Amino acid sequence: MTESSRQKGWWLWSKNPVSLMLWPLSLLFCLLVQIRAVLYQKQLLKSTKLSVPVLIVGNISLGGNGKTPVVASLLKLLQKKGYRPGILTRGYKSDHEQQTTILSQAQISDKAGDEANMLSELCKCPIAVGANRVKSASTLLKQFPELDILITDDGLQHYALARDLEIIVQRQQAYGNGFCLPAGPLREPQSRLLTADLVINRDGEDVAEHFGRCWNLTKPELQCELTDFVGQKVSALAGIGFPELFFEALRKQGLELDCHAFSDHEIFTPQHLLAFKNVPLLVTHKDAVKLRPFSTENIWVVPLELTLSDDLQYRLLTLLERKLNG
Repeated sequence: MTESSRQKGWWLWSKNPVSLMLWPLSLLFCLLVQIRAVLYQKQLLKSTKLSVPVLIVGNISLGGNGKTPVVASLLKLLQKKGYRPGILTRGYKSDHEQQTTILSQAQISDKAGDEANMLSELCKCPIAVGANRVKSASTLLKQFPELDILITDDGLQHYALARDLEIIVQRQQAYGNGFCLPAGPLREPQSRLLTADLVINRDGEDVAEHFGRCWNLTKPELQCELTDFVGQKVSALAGIGFPELFFEALRKQGLELDCHAFSDHEIFTPQHLLAFKNVPLLVTHKDAVKLRPFSTENIWVVPLELTLSDDLQYRLLTLLERKLNG
């Protein structure tokens, strides 16, 4: 079993001799982060304002906060309210981050990365992928001039792109020992939460999550309920920020699992699947887009569906209208 991202950075998750030794560097990192933010606020560093509103969905810690499903839910909410949204995302670890890749109509691309491809399949909307958010946004708006709002998946610290609304998605366990990099997992100090327009607790009462109907990776039209696997020998694979959350949610459905955790954004090969030939293998949608090129009929995708509370939806839409109309 490959180490998870938490195991690789073990010192990030507790106060221990290594994290305490790195703590002075953490203070310096926090100072530099705050100076950079002030330089953008004072317009000493350039921040580009787009012709359409920009809604940032980000976090202050390393991956595993569950932003991407929130982005998908927000997009559907905005569509329901008559907006025509597009999405910006970096394409982390795609090896093509310095380029701009455009996805639409549920397209996927080797140049886009796992999260972007998952968003494309889920949202079926125009998506621009690339590290340079300003360039990506400009390209997207040129190709799809009908778009009237952009949602950025991640990019809270990408101040070169001006934003109209900041939403921070948090998971308390993602804060680890509470230190900034390199002593801890925080990209910015927790005081940053106070400056965001809205903070969504991914595990709080405002977000309800449940698994949808499973679908077969080789034959997507073949579907079943998750409970159909109860009483069987089943394996589960996850290459996400906190794979244990996926495994625990499956166990709560009454499944007995042989679990295999991999690092976030793991690059899968056919060899990863050799051990699972004779049993059903349950995977996340994020991992499914990487496993599809060498999928077998025993692989089942377990889709995660989010429901935002009525109160959260009201607060979000009210904030957006206030920002746009004054």
